[in-house]
Amino acid sequence: QSNATQTFACALTGQSPLSDAVVTPSGYVCSRRLLLAKLAENGGVDPFDSSGTRRLDESTLVDLAAGGEIGAAAPPRPPKATSLPSLLGMLQAEFDSVLLELYDTRKALEETRRELSSALYQNDAAVRVVARVARERDEARGRLEEFLSGDAVAMARGEAVVVPEEPQKRGREGEEEEADAPAKKAKSNDDMEEEASDDLTKIPKSDLAAMNATWKIVTKGRKSIAKLKRSKEEATKCEAKLTDLADGKEKKVNLGKSSAKAGVLCMASARAGDDREYIVTGGHGKAAIVYDVSDGRMVATLSGAGGDVSAVHAIMLSDSKTMMVATGSADGFARLYSVPLGGEDEPALLGSAELGEGAPVNVTVHPSSTADEARVLVGSSEGAIELYKYNGGDELKLVTRLESEGDVKYTSGCMHPDGFIYIAGTEKGDLIVWDLKTQVVAGTMKGHDGNSVDFIAISENGYHVASSSGASPGIHVWDLRKLKLSATLAPGDNVGTVHSMAFDPTATYLAYAGEGGTAVCVAKDWDRVVCTLTPAKVGGKKGKKKESSGAPSGGVVWGGEGFGLKEGEGGKVWLAVGCDGERPVRFWGVE
Repeated sequence: QSNATQTFACALTGQSPLSDAVVTPSGYVCSRRLLLAKLAENGGVDPFDSSGTRRLDESTLVDLAAGGEIGAAAPPRPPKATSLPSLLGMLQAEFDSVLLELYDTRKALEETRRELSSALYQNDAAVRVVARVARERDEARGRLEEFLSGDAVAMARGEAVVVPEEPQKRGREGEEEEADAPAKKAKSNDDMEEEASDDLTKIPKSDLAAMNATWKIVTKGRKSIAKLKRSKEEATKCEAKLTDLADGKEKKVNLGKSSAKAGVLCMASARAGDDREYIVTGGHGKAAIVYDVSDGRMVATLSGAGGDVSAVHAIMLSDSKTMMVATGSADGFARLYSVPLGGEDEPALLGSAELGEGAPVNVTVHPSSTADEARVLVGSSEGAIELYKYNGGDELKLVTRLESEGDVKYTSGCMHPDGFIYIAGTEKGDLIVWDLKTQVVAGTMKGHDGNSVDFIAISENGYHVASSSGASPGIHVWDLRKLKLSATLAPGDNVGTVHSMAFDPTATYLAYAGEGGTAVCVAKDWDRVVCTLTPAKVGGKKGKKKESSGAPSGGVVWGGEGFGLKEGEGGKVWLAVGCDGERPVRFWGVE
């Protein structure tokens, strides 16, 4: 019995306690001295409690004694350092201690990682809240500026004007003059704004108001596209329509003069309210061609250009009976045409304007345009965006010119669906994002290894921007919300050098066309190609295209009822493709 305490090992050190063995309420044997030191270190918390909440003090310890006297126990014999078993035991003990310490370290690291993840998440949420508040502040400032420039404030200022009058001689004539004072003051303010509009670095307030009204309308459509989510069954049906295009027959249509050099340099599409669909092409024939896809016939030839028509854009007016077409040509002119549909009226050139410098790389009819008042945005090769306005007469009036700083040359351009953002591609591989509402550069995206950006396409939901360069392989897809590169697509040999791209109206698919064919990939799953449309062989051999100089040119547009935004909507889908060096426009899905 005298050596009873020596049969136990201290739970803290693993050694036998000499003369101060105690037992904790949880049943662990320890050295009193070491246990009290541990309690003083951790603030009185039971070191053997995994939850770390149970308290322990000296009064709860029970002495482990034998024969009535603790000191009667003989101390253990010291291990012999020269004994191999003792050395192995010491090494094993040290190894176990290292493993336990490593476990505690890993546990602490995992806890630190969780805390860091939570802190990063909270910081990201805070940044988003600050960005939303800043955006709401800017919108509120914009509305306040519009209000301050409106007729209500002008009338209020007019009422504050004191009109001189002779005492006791007012009469009816004096009352009429006083009543006309607000109108005269308002007219004076309008004159001042008209004079201020000569500043070409700012968009006139009247035009901004019209563009803002249109923005509110188109934003609703964008939101419905942004919220679009398809089930797996719906996605399969949509992709089946695309594979049917590849399996179907190709239709070729020759547009333009047969005597002109072969090649389609640009292409646009428009859809009327009666579901009739049209495409507009430009090429080397110094004219734009309007083609009725529904009837399979040419509707109009828009002539007047003094060089190759390298840019076209078309919109359908609200009456669905008139199409407005803008063209840009190598002679440095932008032109605006009115094309009546379904009647005997002939197309008319509404106006033209010569760019101050350079040639147009892109033309866009702003969606706020009407039959009486139209706006055309033109990207100039000399690094400027010019806004032209038509409100009668035979000329387009330049109202705004936004120039990039430094020696910047534009090679392509595209307008955002909301009408307030314009993206211009440069010869050095940059994509410059212009905010038309504030007339400042909102950001710059750099890519394509410093080579020129030859084509830009923006998705209908406004989130994705696709750009291509004939001098560097691959298509860059950008996230416009973050101004960062999201993905890089590598067109296969069956597509070749990409000359044009287009998102479908639901922003679900991206079609990109090259000299070898056209491929359609899935948005957000960019590497997954749904179908590839390869031109048919001619005479047992592929038709050879004539070599074109400069950057690759062409066009690709979507048509048909589309894929729909809700289950049960949509219908037939078709694609039209044209390229420089080849005369016909190729249709897939059109009989």
